[in-house]
Amino acid sequence: MKKVIVYIVFINLLLASSCTKVKEEKENVTAKTESKQKENLNSAGVKENGHEFSVEYFKPRKIYRIEKVDLNKDGNKEIIVLSAAKDTSEKYNDYYNFDLLEVFALDPEKKSYVKILSDTVDYSQDYEFADLANDSTKQIIVKTNSGGNDKTMSEGMFVYGMTPDNKVQLLKYFDTGSPELLDIKNNGSKEILVSDLFYGVMPQNSAINFVKDIYTFENNILVEKNSDYGEYYDNKIKDLLEKYYALKRKVEMGMQPIDLSYPLYREAAEVIVNYYAKGDLKGLKKFWDEEKESLKKNIPADEFQDLTNFVLKALPSAKNA
Repeated sequence: MKKVIVYIVFINLLLASSCTKVKEEKENVTAKTESKQKENLNSAGVKENGHEFSVEYFKPRKIYRIEKVDLNKDGNKEIIVLSAAKDTSEKYNDYYNFDLLEVFALDPEKKSYVKILSDTVDYSQDYEFADLANDSTKQIIVKTNSGGNDKTMSEGMFVYGMTPDNKVQLLKYFDTGSPELLDIKNNGSKEILVSDLFYGVMPQNSAINFVKDIYTFENNILVEKNSDYGEYYDNKIKDLLEKYYALKRKVEMGMQPIDLSYPLYREAAEVIVNYYAKGDLKGLKKFWDEEKESLKKNIPADEFQDLTNFVLKALPSAKNA
């Protein structure tokens, strides 16, 4: 009987030891798993309105910047998180800094921050918070670069604004055009100028860069308003006409410029595309009617035909031009 009791005690001790070992192993596995998860996390935080705010991403996503800005002038700052999912050892993607934009706002009860926007912003290089309408609200401006050699064709922009119901929405996306902010009228408001290239018969390195569109921020939307900026285009056209007429005189005197590619054609084309961008088709028609015979004599046939084709496409859209 004693032998039986001893045997039972031994078995119980063995089972208890085995259970303890399994539990320890399980806890050890859990600890390793949690440790591994922490190693794979990239996190950061800030404090605002008395609240601790933190955000975590699994690698390879990394936080680029965290900003605090009052977008809708309500006295509470929104938290903007910019991050990127890329291996920094890969040199081919060094031309951009982040590819994800997230915005968090304090909830109505001011208890915590909630996400109000998460949007992909591929190839983003820089950012700013601009008061486009000069009304103390702020828009999120994200500048992009797809990595091309030509600035006009590779640089773009995302523009975000806060809505009356405290959401953030994409107002406009420019994939190209090297958009820039400029206070054209010096009134505190900022316009967005978007460029384009006119190639014509010219190679890329001789292409004409011109401001194709001018956008203003009105009633929470961006509106193309070239027609409101006639003076801006007039000043450019005035300078371009002076260059064109000065070169025309030299050409007619037999003085062939040696420091210009596509002389006279390029200067005439620059005048024409700026009249077109302004929306001044009467001015374009007047210039063309006055200069087409001279251009026909003084530039190669293919260059003259190219200008003719452009003007003829532009003018029929104005019935009273």
